[in-house]
Amino acid sequence: MKLPTRAAAFLILVFRTTSQVFLQLIVCGGFILSPALLLADTLAAPGDLQLRNDLQLLNDTGAINIPLTAWPVALGDVDNALRSIDSEKLGQSQQQALDRLRDRLSVELELDTIDYLFGAAAAQGPRVIRSFEDTPRADAEAYAQLSWVGERFVMKLAATYADNPADGDEIRPDGTYLGIALGNWMLTAGWQDRWFGPGRDGSLILSNNARPSPGLAIQRGLSTPFKTKWLSWIGPWTMTSFMTVLDDDRAVNDTWLFGLRGSFRPLAGLEIGISRTAQWCGDDRPCDLSTFADLLLGNDNKGVNVDPDDEPGNQLGGFDMRWSLPRNIPAAVYMQWIGEDGRGGGGKVGSWLRQAGVEHWGTIGDASYRMHFELSDTQCREGGFGFSDEKPNCAYEHHIYRTGYRYKGRALAHAADADSLSYSIGSTLVQPDGHTWSATLRHVEINRVGLPDARHTLSAVPRDLTDVLLTHSRVTALGRFYLGIGYNRQEDAVGGDSTSDFEAFVRWTSR
Repeated sequence: MKLPTRAAAFLILVFRTTSQVFLQLIVCGGFILSPALLLADTLAAPGDLQLRNDLQLLNDTGAINIPLTAWPVALGDVDNALRSIDSEKLGQSQQQALDRLRDRLSVELELDTIDYLFGAAAAQGPRVIRSFEDTPRADAEAYAQLSWVGERFVMKLAATYADNPADGDEIRPDGTYLGIALGNWMLTAGWQDRWFGPGRDGSLILSNNARPSPGLAIQRGLSTPFKTKWLSWIGPWTMTSFMTVLDDDRAVNDTWLFGLRGSFRPLAGLEIGISRTAQWCGDDRPCDLSTFADLLLGNDNKGVNVDPDDEPGNQLGGFDMRWSLPRNIPAAVYMQWIGEDGRGGGGKVGSWLRQAGVEHWGTIGDASYRMHFELSDTQCREGGFGFSDEKPNCAYEHHIYRTGYRYKGRALAHAADADSLSYSIGSTLVQPDGHTWSATLRHVEINRVGLPDARHTLSAVPRDLTDVLLTHSRVTALGRFYLGIGYNRQEDAVGGDSTSDFEAFVRWTSR
């Protein structure tokens, strides 16, 4: 159903205004009103299914109440939340999750101790579609990490050697960062993976599909609520912002990537997130503060509120929600709506990408499981919230930043890239000792509409992909082993030609 133009415009205005007000309140009030973070903090990157499932189980069942839809997650916040748990009120699966988390934190947050981690991986056919799960990126990898946490500083030095990498980078510093505690905030510099949103198979605005780019970031440590009555209704909240350099070969070299996200939990079981990202600056592009101010305030719609020659950047922005159902129903629903800045003037407002999903959790014997079904549509749709006309060749594209919303050959957001429709169903089983099993089945209609696009990272023309992946992570006396086997079949949606590939990988880490 197409919304009336004025009603749609009003809804967009309300969303945009409230999101800016919320983020401004956080930025202006957060530094003043937040409690002090006494110690430096370790940040958990996206990719660990067991960690995410354990945290989500405790959150969904009310044992803890912290934002979990923006990664990396501050482990100090997790530790603070776990300290308030009354173990006598926990069920068996909750207690097992709590024990696993405490064991991990005892290592990750130990002060003034140098911790080493080594690893290696081999893969037959690295994954075409990457989800939250951190699968190998190259045919073979060797990995080493050194980390240290002090009272004010944190250091994680990581290096990976990749054999036959698709992007040509054999030596990679991915995962390296240095951080310093500033009150209840952590300022970091390095190469950090990120994930914005509640999705398990993908994010419409920022995911770990592409490798991390180097830059600076600031993130709130403890997600404790505001104490003032004017802002206490927000509940537990967190915020992160970053500025990185896309240092690959691009139409506009050395483009900067800016990101900002706020997540808050005004009600038990309800988490709301507001995200914005933007590509700006770069060779022969303005990089001054006034340009950044225009970008931040939304003065970037060519022909509407800025001249085409003065357009500051390529923006995406939107909101997401995740709601755990009440009355002890073991299910949650979530959605993510992300708007592109490709909209024009006149009656059309919004160019929306959409995602919806449902989760269910429970126990089988002494193990806990979590299932999900997720639908993601990366084709722009016009109208108030994306229920009107299709707009092909819009998502993750820009007339100035013509490489698009991509980095080193991968989409920065959903792995299916633009103009795709993805369905996925998956389940993860975690045993008491931490052994994890996962199965995912997905079908993706890749680049299904519009003109052929050579910039698309998966296919320049429409293709259908059917993909299944089975993984297992196991802790042994020799370290952790992570194994996977998969199969994918791709078919040309026009010519009918098809290809099939088996995939397999194994990864070992010293713990």
